[in-house]
Amino acid sequence: MTSETTRTAAPAETAVPTLVGIDFDTIPWEKWHKPGADGRVKIAYSQGLRVRLMELPAGFNEEEWCTRGHQGYVLRGEFTIHFDDRSVACRPGMGFIIPGAERHRSQGADGEPTVVYVIDEVPAL
Repeated sequence: MTSETTRTAAPAETAVPTLVGIDFDTIPWEKWHKPGADGRVKIAYSQGLRVRLMELPAGFNEEEWCTRGHQGYVLRGEFTIHFDDRSVACRPGMGFIIPGAERHRSQGADGEPTVVYVIDEVPAL
């Protein structure tokens, strides 16, 4: 279930629903495939943003570099974000902000799956 509110429209505009809450319990899991990081994901789109709840297996290791910016929060598991010049460890309770156009890839720790909440700017499909 999602919660919506409608903006008051100017006379010449049409009211557009704005997604306010995302009930991930009602969104089915989909397979997520990225070389080295097969897992599952729940996805919602709102206001030009892609919002994901992602679960990746213990020890995942993304093979491809990404240059899209992301923001997120670690719910479970640990992983490391590798950049060209540094690596940043992330654990449950930590947020992260990856600047757009800065090349990066992630690698999960062994032991338990990584569950993260991720937001990025992408066109809705």
